[in-house]
Amino acid sequence: MIRVRIAIENQNRREYGYGQYVNGYVTDDHIFEFEAGLFASECVPFDASEDMIKQATRRVRANARRAYLREFPQ
Repeated sequence: MIRVRIAIENQNRREYGYGQYVNGYVTDDHIFEFEAGLFASECVPFDASEDMIKQATRRVRANARRAYLREFPQ
């Protein structure tokens, strides 16, 4: 089973860029809980609304899953 963990990171506003990063980390249980790593990321502004963050989360989750399956076909 492929799992995508979403993390919203900004390194206490010290990370380079212009906002918060919504990152998608993929874990695959078929390969003995293989932590594949970061497969998708998107930057949202620091003052982003909850709706903007939810939309970015959905896009990152879908993009991370697609990128993982493209690299490691099942």
